[in-house]
Amino acid sequence: MNLDDYNKSSRTKALIYGPPKSGKTALVGKLAEHFKLHWLDLEQGIKTLLNPAILKPEFRKNINVINVPDHRMYPIAIDTVRDILKGGPKKICYVHGKVNCPICAKQADARYSEINLAEFGDNDILVIDSLSQLSNSAMSKVILKELQKPGGEEYKCTFHDYATQGALLDAVLSLIQVLDLNICVISHEVESEMTDGKDKIVPLAGTRNFSKLSAKYFDTVVYTSILNKQHRAYSDTTYAPNVLTGSRLPVSIDESKGDALSILPLFKRS
Repeated sequence: MNLDDYNKSSRTKALIYGPPKSGKTALVGKLAEHFKLHWLDLEQGIKTLLNPAILKPEFRKNINVINVPDHRMYPIAIDTVRDILKGGPKKICYVHGKVNCPICAKQADARYSEINLAEFGDNDILVIDSLSQLSNSAMSKVILKELQKPGGEEYKCTFHDYATQGALLDAVLSLIQVLDLNICVISHEVESEMTDGKDKIVPLAGTRNFSKLSAKYFDTVVYTSILNKQHRAYSDTTYAPNVLTGSRLPVSIDESKGDALSILPLFKRS
């Protein structure tokens, strides 16, 4: 395969991050006007898209919502997301967010969502909302036995716990990196000290050390913010020295703002 052919066949992996309520979900959700979104909802963020001012109701049918009710005492997200990324047809129950749930299998009225990455094409985008919650899920899975003990809420994580969390996140992000799919991951921000001793805002993914390397798994890293009462998003490497952004693609979204703000150019192939 020559480079021209590769460019035409390759899909996009994008990481969208920023502070809470800075427009991340809305920015990704607007892609439903052009694509079929398969939305792994780990923290109820999909509710944002019920606002008709953000997404017109006629485009809701383009979003396949997969509910994954993850929390500290039930860290199901890390297993469900990893299982989905391994490929093949998956049936996820609405109540537990579990693949092939044995409890819901006994209930005739149980609700499910289905997904099969092998059936994805150029018009499909897998959305993971969010990497922040997935990180929490990975850590909770690691220390669940400790949390279930009397006084477990006071448990202090060890270096081994953080290392295991990193291994779980790497397993998921490595799959994202190699799969030939359109994938969009949402996360929050964290400040991490870089090798030059300066602090930099980076996407939240587990520990601060792991977070500052999380961009390597993606083609484009977009930072969202609010400036002069308008939502903004930035992907250029040169946006700000203290904020991690950048893209391998020859497109920029930095000049768009307000209602015109869009990450569509990252996924549309000419």
